[in-house]
Amino acid sequence: MFDLSFVQILTRAIAAALVLALMGFSLAGFARLLGDKGAVHDGKLTINPLVHVDAFGLLAAIAGRVGWVRPIAISPNAGRLGKATPVVVAVLTMAAILVFGRLILLALPWVAASWPTSSAAFVDATIRMTADVAAWTVAINIIPVPPLLGGYLLLTIAPDIHGWLVKRHLYISIGLAVLIVLTYRSFPATPFGDLARFLGAR
Repeated sequence: MFDLSFVQILTRAIAAALVLALMGFSLAGFARLLGDKGAVHDGKLTINPLVHVDAFGLLAAIAGRVGWVRPIAISPNAGRLGKATPVVVAVLTMAAILVFGRLILLALPWVAASWPTSSAAFVDATIRMTADVAAWTVAINIIPVPPLLGGYLLLTIAPDIHGWLVKRHLYISIGLAVLIVLTYRSFPATPFGDLARFLGAR
């Protein structure tokens, strides 16, 4: 699959599950902090990856180290910041993902010194891949199309278009996943690759 080894597929899948679980939890949590309780009522305020991981977002993360979550409704009228609420929530979520990607690397010296030798290399690779997936995911999620985080900008400036796209999120997810699978080798050479490296990707 994608000329990746089984270990690479496994580390990317684990990394994606961690990053996407944090993404979904952060979206719901920041929305709640800003006054929108909708995501809480929908059961999204959880770190459980099964609630948040989009199957096609996971496929894209395995192929190209970038993923997205299932749609989480954030109302521009329910938050304390009015129409700016969805955008602020998305920006805070991106920041949380980037911070997580940097913080998890702090575990590497502990893994090298204390983890059982039999699995230390795998844990090391998974931690490094998690940081990569975090950076790549933020780099791609700036695109203003749902289900990506940038879609919340579209919600603010063109809610009707956003609503139309959200109703078709499955087709968009499939299209994004297919595009990433077909072009993953050339991704690092795009401006998104430059941004991902700036954000900390290898």
